[in-house]
Amino acid sequence: MEGHDVKKWSIRDIIDLEYFFHKDAVSQSAEDQQNLNERDRNIFLDSVRPGIKEGKTPAREYIIRVWLNRRREVEAAEDAVLPGESFESLYGSFRMLFVLAGIVLGGGAGLSFLTYAGARPVNVFVYLSAFVLSQILLLLLLPVLALYRVKKRAFLSSSPLYRVIGRFMLRAVLWARKRVSGKLGGAERRSRAEAILGIIRSKGRTYGFLFILPIFILTQLFAVGFNLGLLATTLFKVITADIAFGWQSTLQLSPGSVHALVQKIALPWSWLAAGDPAYPSLPQIEGSRIILKEGIYHLSTPDLASWWPFLCFSVLFYGLLPRLLLFLGAVAAQRRHLNALDFRQGVYEQLLLRMTTPLVSTRGRRVDDAGAAAKEPKPDYSAEDQAAPDDPASHSKLLVMIPDDISDACTRDEIESAVRNRFASSITQLFKINKDYETDAEILSSLKNSSRPADIDILLIQEAWQPPISEYITFIKNLRLAIGHGPCIRLGLIGKPLPDTIFTPVNKINLKIWTRRITALGDPCIYAVELVNNAS
Repeated sequence: MEGHDVKKWSIRDIIDLEYFFHKDAVSQSAEDQQNLNERDRNIFLDSVRPGIKEGKTPAREYIIRVWLNRRREVEAAEDAVLPGESFESLYGSFRMLFVLAGIVLGGGAGLSFLTYAGARPVNVFVYLSAFVLSQILLLLLLPVLALYRVKKRAFLSSSPLYRVIGRFMLRAVLWARKRVSGKLGGAERRSRAEAILGIIRSKGRTYGFLFILPIFILTQLFAVGFNLGLLATTLFKVITADIAFGWQSTLQLSPGSVHALVQKIALPWSWLAAGDPAYPSLPQIEGSRIILKEGIYHLSTPDLASWWPFLCFSVLFYGLLPRLLLFLGAVAAQRRHLNALDFRQGVYEQLLLRMTTPLVSTRGRRVDDAGAAAKEPKPDYSAEDQAAPDDPASHSKLLVMIPDDISDACTRDEIESAVRNRFASSITQLFKINKDYETDAEILSSLKNSSRPADIDILLIQEAWQPPISEYITFIKNLRLAIGHGPCIRLGLIGKPLPDTIFTPVNKINLKIWTRRITALGDPCIYAVELVNNAS
């Protein structure tokens, strides 16, 4: 496929995209579906095809981006507030709020801890334990919990911290929604604002960590703010007050042992600030040791003040910098996940089919469709016509599986014709399935060991009037395990056979039953679709 200049995707784009998909999914009647087909086909003819160079095929990302932009234009004309825009605005506020909350909490913790009345110095070990060691333990806990969740196949949403932040965001969104619901006017416009969280929750499986990373980013921003507040408070107290730092322990620690420990802690910055600024010297450590029965009057002021650079460096290198790196890494990972989206999930495939499949309808055109109708190649596509040569799907291939009990009722040419007319695709392989367990196992084994390209999808032809029994669903699951997560599995549904053909339209109730059953699998790249267009 030829690359097109496509603006980088953002979470706002994904939310708006999924919102439009959710809105279209509400349309259930045959007339509504026909309107969707016409609308999306016209978008392809009006906005996508004119930009395609002759003999070239546009990338699916380009087609979907054009479709999204056109849908946004329609909503903007209606003065609508899209969920993606609302999310972007709220998330920007959350970022600032979490940083400020961290600064306030870190500053308050440092201020209360560094309160010095002159009788007892601040214990260095307590400071390091409370503000440095605790953060190191939390950082080490991240990979441990990640490995545990991978092993247990548990999602990050099971994390207590994730739930707390998620609940906080939910309350904030609900509050904002109440504030703006009156301004939106009308039940349908208010539903756009309500769709934000529903889209995020329902699409976690499709986009993986893409919708989890924003929570992780907020957590790191809070930690960055906390360390900034702690550093600022520590420096402020050092500058404006006579703070004394010392060390004491019930354990029989010698000044030499403490000095060796301090040297090891200071390794990350000892090259940057060698000597006294990096960490206290051995005499300074000896001079700042607190012995309870002797008090502090015998201690030297320079020795008591020698600890603060070491403490600030500790917070900087073990608290602030790791959180900054995690924040930048999460932002980079978010961008990488967005760039890696291949838009091969079922809902995208169905959109591309609507856009690239020529219309088959017995209805008259509306007056406002005249411009789009003029762009359709003439003569009109009939049941035997192929897709236009510049349509993206015209070069795709499918591996087709058909149940053994209906394969004898049709020829390969009839199967190829049905696949070509519905998907504008050619058949690369044709398998007969459901004959017996051994045959199915051999087919799955051959697929697992084959070097088939990942972009060749699987088409399962199935009679929709038959209920989705558990054996067939198990076969689909085993098929997914055999082919991996690359290819999509399309369930091409057909209706009750007629004397002259098995390729008949599907009853809408049967389509709904199968769609729900397939959706329950939780695999975004397994979806049900009518194999025969039901012209209205």
